[in-house]
Amino acid sequence: MKRRTMPIVAALAATTALLLTACSGSSDSSDKAEGADQNTNSISKSPKASPTSPTSSAKVPDFGLPADVKVEIESVTTGDKTKDQVLKEQAEALMARQRIYVDLDPNSRYLTRYYDGEARAFYASEIKKAKTEGRTITGLYRYYDRKVQENDDDRAVVTYCEDRSKAFAKDIETGKARKTKPSPKDFIKNTATLRKTEHGTWLVQSFRGESSARECQ
Repeated sequence: MKRRTMPIVAALAATTALLLTACSGSSDSSDKAEGADQNTNSISKSPKASPTSPTSSAKVPDFGLPADVKVEIESVTTGDKTKDQVLKEQAEALMARQRIYVDLDPNSRYLTRYYDGEARAFYASEIKKAKTEGRTITGLYRYYDRKVQENDDDRAVVTYCEDRSKAFAKDIETGKARKTKPSPKDFIKNTATLRKTEHGTWLVQSFRGESSARECQ
């Protein structure tokens, strides 16, 4: 992989797709994902439950999520100080992602603390769109099989699986979930590139995702 991060636009131009909320059984794109097309590859077998369980969830700060938004993140310890720090802050970034879709504030401190570059610009645009369309998030988001694939002094690449089979868009006005039928598309293989700041914290710079990922089912 090259030293520079992959722009989100480039990831969307390939066969991968950024998948941002809800599950993917409906023909209405606003119910499937916040602002991105999904990979249409199909898998014949039924999705299996992810290996994550509440008892193995990573310990992260309280992000003040509403009761109807649940997040389970597999706890990972490598024994390498740098990798463990990257995985810790990447887990926090996943929690922050849910919070910004609850707040729908493009200037949210959760967005500026955990995201930068292409990733921050993308989320700022998408939450503006979600606010205009009157939708937020609800349900269970699960993240597992998290691995640091590359790292050096100021850059790291993390891959992880995501299960959104029980996550949905929600109408802000009515409070009703836009429930959709579970699909293999709800299982996503993500790749995130993080950079280290001058303050020693890690920010997500760019990311891409592939739906219907076999290795995540």
